[in-house]
Amino acid sequence: MAIIDGTIADLSQNFIPEVWADWVYDRMTETNAMIRSGILKNDDKLGPQLLSRGLFITIPHVQHIDETLEPQDWNNHTDLVAHDGTSFTENDVKMTDAQVFGSSDYDEMVTGAQTLNALSAQFPDYWNHVDTQRMFQVLNATYLNADILEAKSFGVGAEKDFSASNFTKAMARMGDVAGDKPTRMAVNSGTYNYLLNQNLITFVQPSDGGKPIGNYNGMLITQDDQVPLTTDGKTCAYIYGSGAINYSIATPAHGVALVRDELHQGGISAISQKRVSTMHVAGTMADMAVESNPTKWKADLKDGTKALYAPVNDVRDIHIIKYGFTIDKDFVIPGVNTTAKPSAAASTSNTTSGK
Repeated sequence: MAIIDGTIADLSQNFIPEVWADWVYDRMTETNAMIRSGILKNDDKLGPQLLSRGLFITIPHVQHIDETLEPQDWNNHTDLVAHDGTSFTENDVKMTDAQVFGSSDYDEMVTGAQTLNALSAQFPDYWNHVDTQRMFQVLNATYLNADILEAKSFGVGAEKDFSASNFTKAMARMGDVAGDKPTRMAVNSGTYNYLLNQNLITFVQPSDGGKPIGNYNGMLITQDDQVPLTTDGKTCAYIYGSGAINYSIATPAHGVALVRDELHQGGISAISQKRVSTMHVAGTMADMAVESNPTKWKADLKDGTKALYAPVNDVRDIHIIKYGFTIDKDFVIPGVNTTAKPSAAASTSNTTSGK
C-alpha cells in the first residue's frame, strides 16, 4: 500500500519543446483584504485550550448582577435580603484542518519544475483563503440568529439602494458602547466603485508619498470581493472595529511533516500541515442547542442554513454591524467581483461584437 495517496502534481505529461522558458509559478489572486484589515483578534481565553482534550471548549461565566433590582430600604426595622448570582457556560467548537501537497521525483527531473517548493511556499496563501471563506461562513451563521440580526444589522433581507440615511441607521446599532468602536467598513469592489461614481468617497493622505486611503463617513474602506454580491446588485457592508472577530490557531504534534515514499510512482515527496482553530464573532458563542455534534460544524457552516451562534450575554458586546443594500447592476461583473458566471446570451453577444 502506498504511503502517500491522492493526486500528485504530474507535469511530465506536458510536451517538451526544443525551447522551453523558465517555469512561472502562479499565485492566488484573492486579496483576502478583510481578514488582513485587523478584524481578527487573538482569543486569549479559547486559544490556550485548542490542544486540550475534546472537540469543543467550555468556559464558565459568572453572570453580571441583575441591574433591574431595586435598592432596598435601609432602616432598623427591616431585614436586608441577599440576592444570589447566576452562572452559565460559553462554548466554542474546535475546527481541525489538514492539507497535503506533493510531487514525484521523476516529474521534477523531467520538467525541471520545483513543484514541491512552489506548492509548499503557498501554504500561507492557502490558509488565508480557508480562513477568509470560514470568516464569511461564520458571519453568515451569526446573522441567522434572530436576536443578533435585529440588534446588529439593518436592511438585511429588505435591501434598498445604498443611502447615507440608511447607513446612519445601521451605525445606530452600535449603541453607546465605547470599546472597539467601528473604524472600518468592508465592501465588495463593486460597491466601492459604485460609491466612487456617486462621489461618496473621500481620500486621506497618510503620509508624503503614501497611497491615499478611501473612506466613507469616517470609515476606512476595505475592498474584498468575497463580500457577497449577487447578479442583481444585492450586497452588504460589514462595519467593524479592530478585533471584532475572535480567532485562534494551534499546530498539533506532527503538525508540519515532510513525507517520503520511495516506491509509489517512482518516488514521491509530500509536505503536510495540520492545524486546530476556532473563530467566532466577539460577544457570541457556539449554540450547541442548534448543533451539538462538533464534527458536523464545518459542514453546517458551509451549508449556511443554521444559526450556529448566539450572544454570550448581551448583544451590545458584539462590535460588528451588517448593512444590507443594493447597487447599480452595471457594477456587478461576473468572474471579477461576483461568483456568478456570464449568461450564454452575454457570451454570444460579446463574441459577436468582437468579430
